[in-house]
Amino acid sequence: MRLHGILLLAPALLAGQTLFGQKLTMFEAHLASGKAALQQSRYAEADRLLRLAIQDTETLDESDPATPGHLAEALETVCDLDLLIGRYDEAIAFQERAVAALEKPLGLESHDLVPHLIRLAGAYRAGSRTPSAIPVLSRALALDIRALGPDDAKVSADYDSVASANMEMRNLPEARKAYEQALATRINRVGPDHLDIATNYLNLALLEERDMKPKAARADYEKALAISEKKLGDESYSLTGILDRLGLMLRREKNYGDAEPVLQRSLSIREKTLGSRHSDVAPALDNLALTYFYDNKFMEAEPLFTRSLQIWLATQGNNSPLVAQALDNLGALYSAQQKFDLAEPLFKRALSIRERQDVESLANLALIYQAKNDAKNADIYFQRALLIGEKSLGADRLEIAETLEEYATFLRATGRMAEAKKISLHIQELKAQDQKPQENKPVK
Repeated sequence: MRLHGILLLAPALLAGQTLFGQKLTMFEAHLASGKAALQQSRYAEADRLLRLAIQDTETLDESDPATPGHLAEALETVCDLDLLIGRYDEAIAFQERAVAALEKPLGLESHDLVPHLIRLAGAYRAGSRTPSAIPVLSRALALDIRALGPDDAKVSADYDSVASANMEMRNLPEARKAYEQALATRINRVGPDHLDIATNYLNLALLEERDMKPKAARADYEKALAISEKKLGDESYSLTGILDRLGLMLRREKNYGDAEPVLQRSLSIREKTLGSRHSDVAPALDNLALTYFYDNKFMEAEPLFTRSLQIWLATQGNNSPLVAQALDNLGALYSAQQKFDLAEPLFKRALSIRERQDVESLANLALIYQAKNDAKNADIYFQRALLIGEKSLGADRLEIAETLEEYATFLRATGRMAEAKKISLHIQELKAQDQKPQENKPVK
């Protein structure tokens, strides 16, 4: 059954109507209709209606205490829209106006400003202006401390946000300071063995890794692991994330002897929890196999790479990029042992998978340009897709027929009938060749 969209009345018709017994103003009608359009992904209409709502606020009573809030709501909704469609500079400008609209009636030290400041910081970070976000996050933190106390859960989260922004800017001393303050507030609130403390140690471990301090990072990972083991048990699936991060860090440090048992444990937990053929087991097999590979333990690595390939084939299909990566891993293992006759077909198969993905991407781009009436680029991308397809799949393989048919349709639409006819004849030849083995097969 075909579903139809929800019918939205025009804002002009909604104005003067009642909602829950209250009369709608033109501002409320535009805002409500704009929000509804946004929820239904009708972005151009939402943009128009929400901007009208902002204009409508000029007609509201300035003495009404609710007016600044109405303006801020409209501005923030447009900010959300602009963030959604990637107009970051405009989003930031609207959110800055929203904060400014509220600061005067509420006061600069009002705790009610915090969610609006957090939204502004998010807009700054989305728009790659993280340096501007840091003082805004710090201001929100100070307001939360004053209103909620130094050890409130919201304050801990604020410290995390400040730390994350500083991490993004590689201002590691300030990030470390904020994460350590977050840790102290959490310990004061929930004690040293809470799972939130484990998460805090994981944040610190990542920071220490980036700061090239593997010993400190390892200590933080092990603290997070010990807390998680105590709370969740030694065989909890939740431990695998910590084990993987610790094991991979040890591998990057070429500490293979310590990395291997950590990654073995992660694999064992996954197998016991999910079964040996689950797709989430394959990454653990790869992690451990690569560690053996780098440690020149080729005999131990080979069965793990083989198992990983079998899982990816079973769960992702023959043409998945994950299968291509697994083939490359196994091929690299054979190459390292100078078993080139085994490595070569694996590398060729991986290359064929990747080229097939390239054909699909190029054909999709061609269809987009065709839809945009950009005939020049559509033609270019169709020809690139066919060139790669014929190189990787063979000119007589039926797999390229779909792209050929799309190209023929494009050629007809642009008046190139002779070329389209030539393509159509080639498609017929491919289909005939594909049927020949069945036609010539002897009847038993």
